[in-house]
Amino acid sequence: MVMRYSDYGNCFSNYSFELILRYCCLLLFLSLQIKFLKTKEGTAMVQMGDSVAVERCVQHLNNIPIGTNGKIQIAFSKQNFLSEVINPFLLPDHTPSFKEYTGSKNNRFLSPAQASKNRIQPPSKILHFFNTPPGLTEDQLIGIFNIKEVPATSVRLFPLKTERSSSGLIEFPNIAQAVLAIMKCNHLPIEGKGTKFPFIMKLCFSSSKCMNGAWNNATNEGMIEKENDADIKGDVYN
Repeated sequence: MVMRYSDYGNCFSNYSFELILRYCCLLLFLSLQIKFLKTKEGTAMVQMGDSVAVERCVQHLNNIPIGTNGKIQIAFSKQNFLSEVINPFLLPDHTPSFKEYTGSKNNRFLSPAQASKNRIQPPSKILHFFNTPPGLTEDQLIGIFNIKEVPATSVRLFPLKTERSSSGLIEFPNIAQAVLAIMKCNHLPIEGKGTKFPFIMKLCFSSSKCMNGAWNNATNEGMIEKENDADIKGDVYN
């Protein structure tokens, strides 16, 4: 099943597969190929494993604002699948315009078992972050997002349940900035003290409505971490 992804407002002057990947991986990923269209600037085709994943994206991600003036529009495509592009043209960042992510380690829907552990949440201005270094501070995390030019308004770290990693919530001024933060920072490597390889930070939309109630939702948000705990070691040592 294929969907059409369009960027209106030119919020992505440097088109990147990773921007789409970091966003779409929250709702799909059983089989993912991405193809940018040469004849229609700012538009890409994204193939998923089944029609349910496409419907989920259209339901939750269509017409979502991003950044300051951008908007993502997602629609069903008439194509049932994407054919492999032998000689793809180059994007402005000099990467090929066609790429496959089926076997990516950041695939949260790599198997039916993994897919069943993911809870689907609609876009919100509060994000849940996990698989970050256990010694990470709120100021350090805010600094990471500032470097990526998506400043947060507040951060809440959850009490450590394990010495292996940390987690918590991070809030942005609005949904548009939170979506941009996911596109820029999801799967971002963060160096940890005393570790050979970086932690791969994971982001997802939170069910928390406000940061004041964050502690009440720590257990619920932690369910995602517990279910993904078997994958954390692999993610840390990518």
